[in-house]
Amino acid sequence: MLSVPAESSSRRHLQSCNPATSHERLSSAANSREALINTSPTDIPLRQLVASSSSTRPGRPLHASTSNLSLPSWPGHPRPRPKQQRRHIDDHVFALSVTITLALLVIIGVPLGAVLPQKYVVPLPINVLVPFYVNPEQNSWDRLFEDIIKHPETNFTIIISVDHGPSASAWPSGVYIAPIKRLHTLPNAQTIGYIDIAYGSRDREKVLGEIAIYAGWNNTNIAISGIFFDHTPVEDIDDARAYLKNVSATVRHSEGFLEPTLVVHNPGKMPDANMTNYHADITVVYEGEYKGMPARDELKTKLWELDGRREDYAEIVHSAPRTISRGGIRKIINDARRNVGWLFVTDRMGDNKYEWYSNRWEEFLDLTF
Repeated sequence: MLSVPAESSSRRHLQSCNPATSHERLSSAANSREALINTSPTDIPLRQLVASSSSTRPGRPLHASTSNLSLPSWPGHPRPRPKQQRRHIDDHVFALSVTITLALLVIIGVPLGAVLPQKYVVPLPINVLVPFYVNPEQNSWDRLFEDIIKHPETNFTIIISVDHGPSASAWPSGVYIAPIKRLHTLPNAQTIGYIDIAYGSRDREKVLGEIAIYAGWNNTNIAISGIFFDHTPVEDIDDARAYLKNVSATVRHSEGFLEPTLVVHNPGKMPDANMTNYHADITVVYEGEYKGMPARDELKTKLWELDGRREDYAEIVHSAPRTISRGGIRKIINDARRNVGWLFVTDRMGDNKYEWYSNRWEEFLDLTF
């Protein structure tokens, strides 16, 4: 209700002692109401308007929107300083304090995931490196196409092997042409060819010849992005490093591969540091059974000696227990993503472990992002 200065007690006393009759008081009130009706509200001083209203209907506010206001809140009276100003400053101080605290935690090695709510923790991305040696007859690649489409946030690199390599002819049989072309229509998929170099013991000229065959696939409009060299040398002995450098450089400088050209080395375990001097784009630092996977901290220590980024390394895991829980698959992925940028997990085992889909293939893909 509007606050109005109270009248003096002497004036109230005079009004109460006035001998005017009841008729006169009613006539006076009627005249006042008529004057208010015939007068614009802007012509009436605020004090008089309030007094007139109060005399006719005591205790009722002038207007609902002004019932809780006081005179200093009307135009012409200074407003008190907003209290939001201090809140604004306090928010800045709080944000700065949180930033400094998180920086100190990172410096001393405390993972942010341990102190931040899960919804604020963005997992490190993991890409999928797929040894896919499946014959494309009878629409057997359709499942692969569908899963790549369902996971547009995940990058897939598909390793293709026609006959434990590129095949003896200049290009693959016609059954491969349409599926490879279809893979190339998917923006998050690329293909690379498979070559086994037997830890550097295979005749170098034969290896260079297979590289040339893969590069020639561009003549059939199924050009691929590079080569996956399987069983690359682990130790820096004899001419192993020169051999690896030679075959890798041949891929990089051959016409016919899509740009940017991708070179992948697979020693199957941690190579000597000198063997990474001629850098591959990706090095598979572990390929083996689930039960032999290196512990997360152990792998981190070894990778530190190679002085690379997590995006430069991959793990290929086979023979995972078919009874492994969803949480178990998630643990494999979360442990791997801290150290490597590429991963493949299958529950298949034996010599044909990469010749068909894992029973948990879709579940693995669902948990990679």
